Amino acid sequence: MSLPVGQSVPARGGDGAIARPEPAPPELVEVLRSGLPGLAEEIYTAVRATVPDFAVADGGPPSPERVVREAMRSYVARFADPAEPLDGLLELLHSFGRKEVTGNRSLESLHAAIHIAFDTSWHRITEVCVRNKVSGADLARVAEFQMAFMDQIIDPIVEAYLDQGRNAPVDLVHSRRLLMRSLSTRPVASRETVDHLAGRLGWNVPETATPVAVRRGTRWRPAAARSDVLAALGGTAPWLLVPGGVDEARRALLGAALDRGPVVVGLTVPLGEIPDALRWARGVLALAEDGVIVPAPLIRAEDHLLDLWLTCDPPLVEEIARRRLGGLAGLPDGKRRALTETLLVWLEQWSTAADVGRRLHLHPQTVRYRLRQIRKEVGGRLDDPETRFVLEAVLKARRRTPPGRPAS
Repeated sequence: MSLPVGQSVPARGGDGAIARPEPAPPELVEVLRSGLPGLAEEIYTAVRATVPDFAVADGGPPSPERVVREAMRSYVARFADPAEPLDGLLELLHSFGRKEVTGNRSLESLHAAIHIAFDTSWHRITEVCVRNKVSGADLARVAEFQMAFMDQIIDPIVEAYLDQGRNAPVDLVHSRRLLMRSLSTRPVASRETVDHLAGRLGWNVPETATPVAVRRGTRWRPAAARSDVLAALGGTAPWLLVPGGVDEARRALLGAALDRGPVVVGLTVPLGEIPDALRWARGVLALAEDGVIVPAPLIRAEDHLLDLWLTCDPPLVEEIARRRLGGLAGLPDGKRRALTETLLVWLEQWSTAADVGRRLHLHPQTVRYRLRQIRKEVGGRLDDPETRFVLEAVLKARRRTPPGRPAS
């Protein structure tokens, strides 16, 4: 995944520490620090209100409140100075993970609590950054750092928890897999089935959702695996399902959470239409990997639906071209390319030879000569609106044919 200019991927030292090439700008650190007052209390209040296992305090040390406060303090300190030691925090996290086993809290509840902490802190950070007019590049930098830091928090807790003898419930993994399969294949499962599987996961079923297509082998950082985002990264066609739409804040999180690009954000659709939206998102991802469209880190499928339509069946495009281009199809390659390029610009602009010439950097007389040759080969069909539409679509599709993809 590409990062903002001037930033490199956070590396890890021997203690698992996040290493940055240089400290963050002091003014950005102060913006983050200004968001800390009251944040730990807000996070724990949200966790207790949302995760039943945390509704009643267990009284044993270390308390969740202490863990949250120390984590937020270390977060800002490490952002300001990459050399800030984390030994104390890591030991605290290990102690907390071991205690949660004896406190009879499930690993799923722990993950849910961590995701709520992430959501709450990110919401506060976004607010203070917007209020202080922090640039988009710096906001992306903060998001990248927060993802890596949250990974640091999750790993020791889970490691200590599992070492204490409890494993993640397999049935929840199976339920998540079944739910995503039931939403991504036709016929889509009944609402009753979806509600049942979602209930087992504690996932609130939305009215609409957005599929996100990612490359094979992409890693989804645990910190970003928010409780409301479903992930299926195994197999040959990995994807995510985001409830509702994907706004700018969500896009920033996706960009920081996924370690490989490009990532294609699909259309936001009702649940029954997810199979189509996912198929289109995967199609756009294939175009990016083939070099047909610019492979930006995050791509909106909505911006490339025409590209997808025009490139969906290259052999059919070539068959239509042979039937509609008339004598142009049989000309030598160089001459055919020159004439079809002129024809496409003329069809797009439907204007004078002078306008076409300016677009192609040709003398108007050269354009007129080419247009006479085109009319000679294609004939009077150029005067038919339907033929002009078909020719323009075919020529646009040919221009978008992925390199190396067979035309027939």
